[in-house]
Amino acid sequence: MNYQAKALLSLGHTTFVQHALQQLADAGMDEIILVTGAQRGAVWGAAVQQAADDSVQRPPLREAHNPNYQTGILSSIQTGLQAVHPQSEAVLITLVDLPFLKAEDYRAASDHWRCGDAYTLLRAWSEGQPAHPVIIPLAYFSQIMEQPPSDKGCSFLFKKYPERVRFHEVARGRIDIDTIEDYHAHITS
Repeated sequence: MNYQAKALLSLGHTTFVQHALQQLADAGMDEIILVTGAQRGAVWGAAVQQAADDSVQRPPLREAHNPNYQTGILSSIQTGLQAVHPQSEAVLITLVDLPFLKAEDYRAASDHWRCGDAYTLLRAWSEGQPAHPVIIPLAYFSQIMEQPPSDKGCSFLFKKYPERVRFHEVARGRIDIDTIEDYHAHITS
C-alpha cells in the first residue's frame, strides 16, 4: 500500500486514523499518543482536524514522530513510549489498520487488564491467534527500549513472561488491512 498511508484510507465518512482516535477516546483513554511515520503531515493533519471538529471533551492527543518507521513496528512502539506521560501505569497499544476494533473492545481489554497487577501483560486473542490491543505496564518499558528494531513488536515480552500474560478474547482483533486487496475485500465490498 505504497500509494497512500493506511492511516488515511477512507472508512465511511472518516479515515482509519480518525476512526481509531474516536474509538480510543470513546473508550475513555487518559491520553492518546499517535505515532506517525509515513506521510506524517497528512496523518497528523487528519488527526488534528478530527479533534477540531469534535465538540466533545476528549483526552489529550499528542504526536510522536518515528523517523525510523521503516525499521519495524518496535521502533514505533519505542517512539510512543518516549512520549508517554511519566505517571502512566501502562500503555494500550493498537494499530491504525485494525478498523473493526471499537471502543467497547478497548474498554473491555482495559477492564480485563485492571484485574491483574503492575506486572500483568494483556494479550488480545482472536480466533486462536494473537491480536490487538495489547497492554504493557510501566514495569516493562525499559526492556522494550533496550530491544533492537524488529517487526515483532512486544511479542518477546509475552514469550519471556508467559506466567504474567492475561489473554483477552477480541472478536474483531484479527481483521488487519495490510494490502489494497484486504482493503477492497473488507472495506469497499
